Amino acid sequence: MSYAAKILRKGLRRVLVAQISLTLAVAIVAAFRAHHDALRPIVAALAGGAITMLGALVLAYTVGRADGKQGATQAQLWLYGGAVARFVFAIVFLGLGLGVFHVAPLPFLIAFGLGQVAFLAPGISSGL
Repeated sequence: MSYAAKILRKGLRRVLVAQISLTLAVAIVAAFRAHHDALRPIVAALAGGAITMLGALVLAYTVGRADGKQGATQAQLWLYGGAVARFVFAIVFLGLGLGVFHVAPLPFLIAFGLGQVAFLAPGISSGL
C-alpha cells in the first residue's frame, strides 16, 4: 500500500467516526423532538446517515482497488467508477427512503447532509 493510500484510509476512518457521531446526534435530537412516535425519526436519521456511510465505504473500497492496480489508467477507472457509484447510490437510496419507505424527511435529510459535511473532518483535524 502506498503512502498516499495509507493517509487516505486514515482520513476515511476519521470521516466514518465523524459520520457515526453526527448520525447518532441527529437521531438523539430527533427522538427528543418527537411528540408521540420517537422510533420513526430515529430510523429516518439512521437511514440518512447510513447512506453517507455507504458512500464512505465505497470510497475506501475503490481507493484500495485503485492502489493495487498496475497502471494509472486502471487506477483512474476505479476512482471514477467509485465516484459514479457513490452518486448513483445516494440518489437511489434517497429516492427509496423518501419515495418508497416514506421516512421522516427532516431527520433523514439532516443526517444525510451532516454525513456529507463529515468528509471535511480529515482536513479540519489536520489543519488544512
